Amino acid sequence: MPSKNYFKIIKGTNPILLSAPHVFSHKRPSLTPSYKLGEPWTDDIVYEICANTGAWGIVLTQETDTDPNYIPLKRNPYKQEITKIVQENKIIKFLDFHGLRNESEIDVGIYYPTRFQNSILLAETVSKALGKGKLRGINSCIFRFEDNGQETLGEYVATKLRVPSIQLEIARYIREDKILRNTFIENLSNIFRV
Repeated sequence: MPSKNYFKIIKGTNPILLSAPHVFSHKRPSLTPSYKLGEPWTDDIVYEICANTGAWGIVLTQETDTDPNYIPLKRNPYKQEITKIVQENKIIKFLDFHGLRNESEIDVGIYYPTRFQNSILLAETVSKALGKGKLRGINSCIFRFEDNGQETLGEYVATKLRVPSIQLEIARYIREDKILRNTFIENLSNIFRV
């Protein structure tokens, strides 16, 4: 089992948990020994929204031989830590931040777990909040997770921990542009401030 030194916890006071599990390269379970490239700036988004709202956070801090998003709970310290934070701090919402592939035709994809009405409502709330200011007119699409047998963090938190959750896939041009990234952060912070 990998050690816990590849991620950082951001302590909060607001019962919302944000996650950035793919900031750095990581290895997905497959027959090839290849790594999936990291998704830069997703950690900055989590750090800033946590600072603005008092939310809890967990972020990958270095390259890892495991995938914090897909590895089963028993062998996944990242997912175990999420479980602990959710249970000990009565978390009421979970947002998992990722990066979209460059060839994507949308700006933000928001995924929710099937059959969870509160997760659908969270996805709709986030989608409406994002398209303001410098991000007005972005193509924000809502999808349900594929029923492919993989248990992403968002699916795990909703199905096993019973907390509304979504996964946000953010276009690289938004993540890498400081003005657009800050607008994204501010738009989300506005709906989660207490």
